Amino acid sequence: MSKLQAFLEKALKEKNRLSSQHLGDRRTYIGASDIGGCPRKAVLARTRPVEHDAATLLKFARGHAAEDLIHGIFQAGGLTPLREMEIRHPEFPDLLCHIDFLFKAKSGRLHVVELKTTNGLPETPYGSWVDQLHFQMGLLALSYPDADIGGSILAIDLNAGTWHEFNSYKPDEITFNLLVAKGRRIKACLDTGETPDVEPGLLCGYCPYRTDCPAFLDGAIVIPDEVKTLAHSHLEATEQKKAVEKKVNKLKQDVLSFTGTCFKGTSDSLFINASEVGPSETVDAQLLKNRFPEVYQQVKKERAGFTRLDIKPI
Repeated sequence: MSKLQAFLEKALKEKNRLSSQHLGDRRTYIGASDIGGCPRKAVLARTRPVEHDAATLLKFARGHAAEDLIHGIFQAGGLTPLREMEIRHPEFPDLLCHIDFLFKAKSGRLHVVELKTTNGLPETPYGSWVDQLHFQMGLLALSYPDADIGGSILAIDLNAGTWHEFNSYKPDEITFNLLVAKGRRIKACLDTGETPDVEPGLLCGYCPYRTDCPAFLDGAIVIPDEVKTLAHSHLEATEQKKAVEKKVNKLKQDVLSFTGTCFKGTSDSLFINASEVGPSETVDAQLLKNRFPEVYQQVKKERAGFTRLDIKPI
């Protein structure tokens, strides 16, 4: 590692600490992101904290940068939302949230915007995002019982330069009460040492506590609903891909029936070129290995592995 990289990694840790100061000591309360996520991870993050690597810290920094960017855009357009407004549960003060952006209209209407940075915009918001927003709106409703409250999730892909708002959310008392109960359960596990519940989801792949997670033990894996939805979409897309490839091959044969194997032509909108590709030679690796094992050992190259995914309907 170069001196510059070493400096940047050290400075990045300090930058992340400074950017998160407004959140306070997260060991002393249960936040909206804890309640929207896996209880086991929320507990272990406090009892078995891990030091984040540079890649993870950069992702955190990207989120902070996105908040500043969006806030600047709001201001440029003449809007002045409140940032990181803290709201505690009046009966259970260990449960609280920090609202990314809170808009207050002259009519008294309140609107919560939860910002999420992501690589690729999902077709629908993740369940953990929605739960986090519902918890925020629920706490807001307790503090402002007479206000008209709404909420939305703004997902932004900084790499692609795209964003999308998932809108029209309203407080739901039943959902909020379930989330409060979940938060109290997390707090109880921290206080008593009880085993927390496990809630597998899409973020499991980023969890530092996955290696010994009960949800991923042999025979214990239950596919979460949001993963199941993605898997079904993958199946549908695969079938569509097969149908498209079949159609492309048929169209190719139809065009070649006119052009033959040697053709060049143009129209007002396209160019067509048909040509033959001659035969080529290749080496029979198995035959080479059997007949000339010494030569095979000298010329063989390692081929990179990959992750295979099989999804089949049952």
